[in-house]
Amino acid sequence: MFGLHYLCTIIMLSIIIPIYNVEQTLEKCLQSIVSQGLEDCEVIMVDDGSPDKCGEICERWAASDSRFKVVHQQNSGLSVARNVGIGIAKGELLTFVDSDDYLEEGTLKPLVERMMSDEGISILEYKVVKHVAGGGSVSLGIYDAEWQNVDDYWFKGHAYAHTYAWNKIYRREVFNGVSFPVGRNFEDVHTLPLLLQNVRGRVVTTSKGSYHYVENPKGITQNSNADDHESLLDAHINYLETHRTEMMRQPLPLVAEYYAHVLNIQITATSRYKVPVRLLGMDRYAGRWCVMGGNIPFLTRLKMLFARVFGMNSLLKMLSV
Repeated sequence: MFGLHYLCTIIMLSIIIPIYNVEQTLEKCLQSIVSQGLEDCEVIMVDDGSPDKCGEICERWAASDSRFKVVHQQNSGLSVARNVGIGIAKGELLTFVDSDDYLEEGTLKPLVERMMSDEGISILEYKVVKHVAGGGSVSLGIYDAEWQNVDDYWFKGHAYAHTYAWNKIYRREVFNGVSFPVGRNFEDVHTLPLLLQNVRGRVVTTSKGSYHYVENPKGITQNSNADDHESLLDAHINYLETHRTEMMRQPLPLVAEYYAHVLNIQITATSRYKVPVRLLGMDRYAGRWCVMGGNIPFLTRLKMLFARVFGMNSLLKMLSV
């Protein structure tokens, strides 16, 4: 256990907030940071050339609270903003908050204390509440678990379905040699597998606390295009191609669930955006086919079966008509 003097003489946590054109939500986001009860932290607000009043809001917060720092830069995109924040962060731990989202009061403090008292935790992921446009919310299934093996976390923990940068606290060293890819959306999906390669301890998931993700009609995800979906597909196919050995060691139904996830991404990318077919048959990655993963919807099983019998191109051609 770290002593009180030690905790008071270091910056435990750096909170990095990329900011662009969110003057309507920024105050709520920053106020939620204050509600975490953390004194030994720094809040790095990266104003990514925002054309509205975000820069002024950041300056006001930086002037009134010494924990808050602001960096102004020419608009360069989310990845650059996060990378800039990482580059100047002084904390032993790092976390990210998007500026149109907010944190449940008191979420971070107990999680940070847990990581500071247990050096074996490399990444700590916590619960997400998603607020959809038009009202309503749903809690995404992050449950209490510890993963000694990062491949188990990816497959058994279904990490591929929640690769978000923001609902996690990272020990700083997992970012050694890793940065968010510049010029690509769905950058989190590219980045998490690289961070997992740097894990020397455990990945822990917890149902404690909440990150509130607010669906923004003007946001990147809601306004994604063909290039964005191709980027998302590329990230997952790269994982499939580089983790064949790991997939051979996993229970086949779990691998089938992941393959089904990627198949649906390929279907959307091709049928909606005419992205070329890049996904091969499941047997090319995992050695053989399986369509019986417990969490695979019936319709997706049919698609997998069709692809197995007639080939991926035939499936996509049929669905794109």
